[in-house]
Amino acid sequence: MGARVSPRFRDWAGALGQLAHSGTLRRAQISFVAMWAGETAFMVALGVVAFRAGGVAAVGAVTAARMATAALLAPFLATMADRVRRERVLTWVGVIRATMLGCAAVVTAAGGPVAATYGFAVLATIAMTLFRPAHSALLPALAKSPRELTSANAVRGMLDSLATLGGPIVAAVLLAASGPAAVFAACSAASLLAGLVVVALPYDAPPERRPRAVAAARCSRASPRSRPIAGSG
Repeated sequence: MGARVSPRFRDWAGALGQLAHSGTLRRAQISFVAMWAGETAFMVALGVVAFRAGGVAAVGAVTAARMATAALLAPFLATMADRVRRERVLTWVGVIRATMLGCAAVVTAAGGPVAATYGFAVLATIAMTLFRPAHSALLPALAKSPRELTSANAVRGMLDSLATLGGPIVAAVLLAASGPAAVFAACSAASLLAGLVVVALPYDAPPERRPRAVAAARCSRASPRSRPIAGSG
């Protein structure tokens, strides 16, 4: 068993060593683990709020509303975000989620309507749909070699597991000590950290991609001979 585990830990140690030498990748990974830990903690606290308000049915309804809305809007939002630099997308996602979760914390702490908390949760989830794809697209731009990119992906996989485990643990501690409002506030802070740590990351953005139809139209306008041919049919 030890012979099987040690190579894996050596691989992780090597990946962490690669990460330590790249400040830009390190910032990107901090952003990821903060955002994902906050997301998993947020889901636990939201489930507690929904269960207290309406039982299992409320938990299912809130989860369905979050997932369905995010799934419907994700393709449209992804198309828009694809025209923006990746780190700016991550920053805006962090700021929007921090604002929504902060509002949820205030409403919950003040004993406000639970429907408002649900609404803020849905908006935060919609923003979250853009985070992982944008982060995945950012890593290749930050890596300076295939080996560095491989290490970055390995570290992100490890951080994904740690955040999935650590987020709910932190949520459980805060729920026991204070309540859901404290969890929402902590998740808001984590989201803000995730957004701000990647501000102005230096990298070469990929060239702007234009639809083929637009390129064909420009070629048609640039070539005088193509006009009679296009109109002859």
